Amino acid sequence: MSRVQLTGADLLIDGRCTRSDLTLDGRTIAALGGRLDTTAEVIDCSGLVISPGFIDLQCNGAVGLDFTTDAMSIGPVADALPRFGVTSFLPTVVTSPAARRRAAIEAVLELRRRDPGSGADAIGLHFEGPMISPHHLGAHVPAHVAPLDPGEIDEWIASEAVALVTLAPESPGALDAIARLARGGIVVSGGHTAMTPDDLAAARSAGLSYSTHLYNAMAPFNHRSPGPIGAVLADDTVVAGIICDGIHVDPTAVRMAWNVLGPTRMSLVSDASPALGMPHGRMHLAGFEIIHDDTGVRTVDGVLAGSALALDQAVRNLIAFTGCTLADALATVTSTAADLLGLIDRGRLVVGMRADLTILDPDANLVATIVAGNLAHGRL
Repeated sequence: MSRVQLTGADLLIDGRCTRSDLTLDGRTIAALGGRLDTTAEVIDCSGLVISPGFIDLQCNGAVGLDFTTDAMSIGPVADALPRFGVTSFLPTVVTSPAARRRAAIEAVLELRRRDPGSGADAIGLHFEGPMISPHHLGAHVPAHVAPLDPGEIDEWIASEAVALVTLAPESPGALDAIARLARGGIVVSGGHTAMTPDDLAAARSAGLSYSTHLYNAMAPFNHRSPGPIGAVLADDTVVAGIICDGIHVDPTAVRMAWNVLGPTRMSLVSDASPALGMPHGRMHLAGFEIIHDDTGVRTVDGVLAGSALALDQAVRNLIAFTGCTLADALATVTSTAADLLGLIDRGRLVVGMRADLTILDPDANLVATIVAGNLAHGRL
């Protein structure tokens, strides 16, 4: 696509769906509204909703591929993700040896050298671990749980390929690691944790700003011991990720979190495993054999191990579970994610930003995905 004007759609602008036209010039949003552009190819999008491209902050793999096991699979998965409305994502590497993380850094740097538009943009890595609680592992290998080495942190910062790190703030040495990461421009998240409200407060002061998959792989809430769930919900400065598949978190618990967090503090993530885009069956994730069936994606011992959740389905689920508006649901996978990562070139429909678009019908069913001005999925 070169210069194209999309007409008659409802555009997600400033938290509202507003009827207007949108002009793309190559990889950039060139204009909003205005007269019919006679220099552009005009495409009638009446009856459709145009959102900024979806941003997934936690994706472990898809289409049978797993980033932790094979870092070179990031490219093929990037090519598949526009099928689910995703235009940018954080490939997630779970608790594993340092060599796996280094391989992922090299893979992302290699992807940055290819032409944009052929798939979703791997904007940086999400290292989920290895500094997590041994008591809240989820589907992480306990033998690989370890403190963060200051030298490795410096490597991550210098590479500019790491965007997000999940750790347990109550771990010995965690506050120093948080401060070091945050000073280096890496977003820090609390997850796989038993942190108390006091732990969270100390971590916030050190630079933590996110909570990884709220409710999952963390100590439970109790009214006398609120733990990480209560700590996050009570702190109005923390953004929280939610796996909104109805399996990881009951719809009532999603609704409870939504009533507290709203569209600016809830970040929908897929937590996708190799099962995304695949039929039911057995596959592998980071050293575990996993089973994908009607109960979700689980290890052979029944522990949840990522999901088969498409991000566009997560948006539809949020609307169904909470009754929120489409505009508010879309914020959780666009502007909220972009703001958390400090991205200034995507996440909103603004002149000069990347031409990353997710186009939907009024019921949030995916119609097309445009990455850097190129039609990556669907038809218009």
